[in-house]
Amino acid sequence: MKIGKPEAQQPDALSRAGHGTPVAGAVGGARPDAVEKTPPADAVHLSQTSRSLAAEGADDEQQRLRKVEEVKAAIREGRFQVSAHAVADKMISQAAELLETLSRPK
Repeated sequence: MKIGKPEAQQPDALSRAGHGTPVAGAVGGARPDAVEKTPPADAVHLSQTSRSLAAEGADDEQQRLRKVEEVKAAIREGRFQVSAHAVADKMISQAAELLETLSRPK
């Protein structure tokens, strides 16, 4: 934008970006509704396989949510048992992995 150029001569942001056509009589993008929408040029069509995978993902999400609720209920009721041995093993393996990562030459 050049300094001193009147706003009426400036194209609005949508038409500069190629997202619409200015409506006759609209001045410099003063009104956001003064741009006609252009129809989308691209379309996406999903295959049956991708639709079935998406459905399986939704089922996995439902299973995960059920599992989370079961764990929450077990904690609330005092039934949730934590294995100190499993926690310690995981902490040691993560520490070993971190040390290995830090000791690699760069």
